[in-house]
Amino acid sequence: MKKFLIKSVAAIMILSAAGFILMAVGGRRTPSFPLDGAEDTTGPAENLLADLALDLAGPHLEAADLSAGVKKAAITSFAETAKNIASLSGFIRSQNREVSLESSLIQANAFLKSSLKYGVPLDLIVAVANTESHFRPEAKSGAGAAGVMQVVWKVHSGLLQANGIAREEDLHDPEMGIAAGSLLLSRYIKASGDLKTALGRYYGGSADVYWERVSRNLSKFRNAKLFASSQGRP
Repeated sequence: MKKFLIKSVAAIMILSAAGFILMAVGGRRTPSFPLDGAEDTTGPAENLLADLALDLAGPHLEAADLSAGVKKAAITSFAETAKNIASLSGFIRSQNREVSLESSLIQANAFLKSSLKYGVPLDLIVAVANTESHFRPEAKSGAGAAGVMQVVWKVHSGLLQANGIAREEDLHDPEMGIAAGSLLLSRYIKASGDLKTALGRYYGGSADVYWERVSRNLSKFRNAKLFASSQGRP
């Protein structure tokens, strides 16, 4: 059962890596990967997942009509994506041990994808999720905020439906919930031009109070030295 789960997760990573490649080819920025010169924090689990991802991807890459250079780049991307998802999954579980391995891996994949898709710094999305729900997809507040990013459906339903999130229940799906929160953060940052103001709008309350809470979780993420993120830092 464990081997099946790991292979299933590796398959998710392959699809994610393929998406990253397509976005990069389309001229979009790549997500932040480990800092150059930083200590290598990958361990046996990360390397195992990377190897499994390559085992699953290899036959498809060999069969594809691609140049040797593109195949080599794709293999490198698969391995790096697998390691980064595994590392971020480990960070999520270090913050909340009640989050299952499967959920943490799905969330890690979703954080990377949403950061890339919506142009919001990875560390910011992760810090907001930690602040809002401690990475619990099932979380729901008395005010109706739901999911990992605690998005309020009754306030944002029109925007969310226009972006493929059809029902309030979808906010409890880790991938869609993280996408919803990232979409809102992206819009608020662009509208205000100021990160603190944008976070205040996301919170719907005192910008100073929320900024302090999110900043603590930003520090936790950055101190873990999992990823480099140069955008959106205070």
